[in-house]
Amino acid sequence: MSIARGQSLTSVMDDLCRRVERLAPDVVCSILRVDEEGCLRHLAGPSLPDHYRQAIDGVAIGPNIGSCGTAAFHAGRIEVVNIATDPLWKDFKALALPLGLQACWSSPIVAHDQKVIGTFAFYFRTPRGASTFERDVVATSVHLCAIAIEQWQTHKQINQLAFHDPLTRLGNRAMLKDRLGGILETAAKTSKRVALLYLDLDGFKAINDLHGHAQGDELLCQIANKLSAIAENADLIVRLGGDEFLVVASASGENDGFEALAEKLLAGINGRYQLGRGLDAAVGVSIGVACYPEDGGNMSTLVAHADTALYRVKNEGRRGYAFFDSAMEREQRERRALERDVCLALEAGQLSLVYQPLADMRFDCIEGFEALLRWHHPQRGMVSPADFIPAAESCGAIGDIGAFALREACREAATWPARLRIGVNASPAQIVHADFAGLVEQILAETGLDPRRLEIEVTESLFIRDAHTALQTLQRLHGLGVSVAIDDFGTGFSSLGTLRSFPFDRIKIDRSFVRTMALDTDDAAIVNSVLGLGRAMALLVVAEGVETHEQLQLLRQLGCHHVQGYLIGKPLPIGAYTHITNTPPMTAVKAIKRPA
Repeated sequence: MSIARGQSLTSVMDDLCRRVERLAPDVVCSILRVDEEGCLRHLAGPSLPDHYRQAIDGVAIGPNIGSCGTAAFHAGRIEVVNIATDPLWKDFKALALPLGLQACWSSPIVAHDQKVIGTFAFYFRTPRGASTFERDVVATSVHLCAIAIEQWQTHKQINQLAFHDPLTRLGNRAMLKDRLGGILETAAKTSKRVALLYLDLDGFKAINDLHGHAQGDELLCQIANKLSAIAENADLIVRLGGDEFLVVASASGENDGFEALAEKLLAGINGRYQLGRGLDAAVGVSIGVACYPEDGGNMSTLVAHADTALYRVKNEGRRGYAFFDSAMEREQRERRALERDVCLALEAGQLSLVYQPLADMRFDCIEGFEALLRWHHPQRGMVSPADFIPAAESCGAIGDIGAFALREACREAATWPARLRIGVNASPAQIVHADFAGLVEQILAETGLDPRRLEIEVTESLFIRDAHTALQTLQRLHGLGVSVAIDDFGTGFSSLGTLRSFPFDRIKIDRSFVRTMALDTDDAAIVNSVLGLGRAMALLVVAEGVETHEQLQLLRQLGCHHVQGYLIGKPLPIGAYTHITNTPPMTAVKAIKRPA
């Protein structure tokens, strides 16, 4: 049929009506569709005036709804030979009679599953029934209509599957690819600007992993509904996949409203969501924005630039928005170059470890070391771990690099006196993307290090990465006898619930609180609170970043006995600490010298 060749359903139905009316000149033909809500929808009726078609469109089918509404309701033919007197037309005869329509015979259009999907009607200009010829025409026409409407429904379903996300009912990436070109073309002709707002949810993965995919799906649907309401005037809203969405909006003039839209999206989406089983989930959103024409002229460029802007937001702390600028592109090129170099660093022998001592001030002795990774690049010089660790995660090299650091640290620590412990940092990507506990077990066996002397340090960002896998991994580490510390505590996403749910042995207070605690009573109060929390939960607490005797004295007064920082010792090659690592087992090495 014509629909298979791309012709619309309305044009096919209109053509059928005109052909039928040529065959039977005394009739007025009408075809209606029954929608999912059981309402009549106009498809064709070329000889009926607009006001009549509009009056019928949207009327619910029922037992006394003219000929067509009643035929659809009863799934049977309804023949009214006199509209003026038939009770079925009581509420509608005022529409038909002024047009000279005095009789109406309607037949239901039935799909192969016996569901009524429409009606086919003949109106007559005199009170009469249908002739034998007209009945034959109707029988053939109803059959053709059923084929056409079912074919249209099939095409609609295929289109829905091809261009819509089945979970949220938003458009998908295929729809973006199909329609964005036309939106940009229209914008070029009308001198409009177009914004692509790239949204990424903060905290979604943790909810999905901790509470299950059903809860995650419910959250995505709620977010989609909010997006549709907030950006109701947008040209396009699509789900790109996972927890990523894209809003396409066009506007003219300097005051385009794109910044206001980003603000509305932030305000509307950031917050708490009520999910199944009484779950109350906190979710935020980060948004990167790229604009046509200044940031690109095609889909791939604009989406890439919006993603670059999004990366900037997430890198600076999330839950905000940023517009793309050329400086971001330079940063992205530099980041890619850094990723390329760090992937080669291990093989090139550019990575090494330094060791920073930890002190137990109850006995004024060194209790162990933290192994810290360093990268010396031949051109870049010393590269900060804050730069190269994220780069290694992005390029997939973190697994090999992390294994190198762990193996070297354990091998070195195995040569020390048994009283000295070793702490090794583990990236969230290491823990959730590989059998990290299995790797630890293997390296302990290789090096002969007692598991009780090893401590794995993790950051708070781990718990928004993949909380379920993280919990399983930390439990397995405990099963091996390895202890776990939460590093940089107080700067990220952890909570009392995190401390309660995960098997930690030690809390390391971030250096930012220690640095100013002598001057800032709030920071001192935070440190004191963490110490109290540690005592209540039977967790050791370490203060990082201790650089002055004043800080150390204040920590002693607060009851913090485990400290780390430049006052105790700088991160140095292990050869600088042979006076500690070569000390006989029963000898405690003084942590620091007392001030004169």
